[in-house]
Amino acid sequence: MRAVGPGNRPREYRGRAVILGCGGFEGNAEMMTRYIGPRALFLRAMSKGCHYNKGEGIAMALAIGAAPCGDFGSWHASPMDPRSDRAGPSIFIYPQGILVNQHGQRFVDEGPGPTDETYESVTREINAQPGGIAYAILDTTVAKVKHPESVVRSEVPLVQADTLAGLAQQLKIPAEALEATVAAYNQACQLGAYNEAAMDGLATKGISPRKSNWARPITKPPYIAYAIIGSVVLTFGGLRGTPRAQVVNQQGDVIPGLYAAGETMGLYYRNYTGATSVLKGLVFGRVAGIDAAERLRG
Repeated sequence: MRAVGPGNRPREYRGRAVILGCGGFEGNAEMMTRYIGPRALFLRAMSKGCHYNKGEGIAMALAIGAAPCGDFGSWHASPMDPRSDRAGPSIFIYPQGILVNQHGQRFVDEGPGPTDETYESVTREINAQPGGIAYAILDTTVAKVKHPESVVRSEVPLVQADTLAGLAQQLKIPAEALEATVAAYNQACQLGAYNEAAMDGLATKGISPRKSNWARPITKPPYIAYAIIGSVVLTFGGLRGTPRAQVVNQQGDVIPGLYAAGETMGLYYRNYTGATSVLKGLVFGRVAGIDAAERLRG
């Protein structure tokens, strides 16, 4: 295997087994645009370490005929605060209010189901908006959740104002549009029991898009907002492997001595299955190591 080391000096490694466990391509702007499309411009890595995932392992293996696997046009999406510099500044409080785009308009059902099961699809809708950004709009009543640290992981203070117009001015969105959007939403809210901890069925009526759960009027100032953009936690496209983590070629034959583990191995399609990314690296990394060691002994 040929590589480039410090000082741009070429290096060559020879071995009877190579395990590729070097991540996906979320840190490679060219590959992100090629596979995911031009709106990748509005995505930001969820943590700084993601910038080191340049996709070299995937690209090298594909260049020698390895088979691709996974959804190259998709990624694990998560809502984050674009103002934050910390790792993992997720914003999950939006189901308690509404989401508006830069035009001050709603565009998605903010409460379609349990947040941990639906935040990825909502984040993709945020990425599709002008500038790839949206704003969670809440009031003091709606914002009082039992465990705020679990739904707001940003260190940057929220945006706050005594009026919706003042909030809109700080967010640089049309004040009249935001006021009209909130008024229409409030009118669509229905009486019913609110339950933060479960899908309560407290839905709007006569408005599109519908909000399916946790729909309470936004009426009590001060009004608050969080900016939200889509982040890329990991990419879905990678290499096709066997249950023994062996990389296969386009014809399905094992490429002798080549293994892939973790994000380098393509697995996901359209949606991410929670808590499986690190697990995938752990399981297939161990499997690859065992098989590679047996190959060397043999």
